[in-house]
Amino acid sequence: MIMHQPISYAYLETTNYCNLSCTFCNRDEVVKKLKHMSLMDWELVLEKLKDQPIKEAKLMGLGEPFLHPKFSTICKMFKDYFPKAFLIVATNCQYKMNDNFKNSLKYIDLLYLSIDGYKDSYEKFRPPSKWSKLMNFLDEIKRVERHNCKITCNYVVNTENIVDISKIERLCDDYKLEELRLNIAQDWSEDKSLSNTDHISGYSLDQIEYLKKNYSKNIKGKAPWTWSDCFWVKTGIYMTVEGNLKVCALNTDTVSIGNIFKDPIDKILNSKRMNEIREGCTKNIPSKHCENCSYKELSPILEKLINQ
Repeated sequence: MIMHQPISYAYLETTNYCNLSCTFCNRDEVVKKLKHMSLMDWELVLEKLKDQPIKEAKLMGLGEPFLHPKFSTICKMFKDYFPKAFLIVATNCQYKMNDNFKNSLKYIDLLYLSIDGYKDSYEKFRPPSKWSKLMNFLDEIKRVERHNCKITCNYVVNTENIVDISKIERLCDDYKLEELRLNIAQDWSEDKSLSNTDHISGYSLDQIEYLKKNYSKNIKGKAPWTWSDCFWVKTGIYMTVEGNLKVCALNTDTVSIGNIFKDPIDKILNSKRMNEIREGCTKNIPSKHCENCSYKELSPILEKLINQ
């Protein structure tokens, strides 16, 4: 039996409300009931986790974090429990900036602004977003007090919006965003032409060479990658707004392995099922749960972009 190590990485969803239906997101398939986590439940979660050596946490999931009306309080409570943890949040920027957002920046260490295209392509891949709303948000970003929060752009690359990366790079400079992060798209859409997870040939050799030559330093990921490299089954935790724990944040459509409100975390993470999954990953023999791992499907294209 291979026991789960203390939790150092936590991915915690506090709302599943979202104002967009992005083409590369499987939220519409997974979310059955809309919910904001109450502050009382959030404190219960933090109490359950308080003895864990969490080094990094992401307060996000399948919803837009800042739609939670108490999100700044949620961030403060997390930092009260874990003052040394590095706190990361992502936002789609499609709302009017308010005090909830501004106060949250006091506690967030790294904020991703999700921008996955330029003008028409942005609106195409993030319906029903409006480019004008994004521009208004970025105008506010220029003026807002950032405290110690690093604000970056997170760009999900596919075979169509790849042509817009240089424009977004200039946008980052104009609005003083500290980094352009490129993520290769995971494809949950019906239109498989949008991504590469199943078809590396979806990217032409010219496109691969373009990314490698100009943006290899911006591409996020690890390659080569095998199941034995998976940290989720060893030191990670992913929790939905209902308190359900999943094996990881990549296969969000899978059944939960337990509920943080109903069972001790150690019992869930060291259950027979989790041990079977963990042992499979350690031996690089994926269990049924992991055999369709979306990150594993990304590994071949990442190898071409990062290592060659």
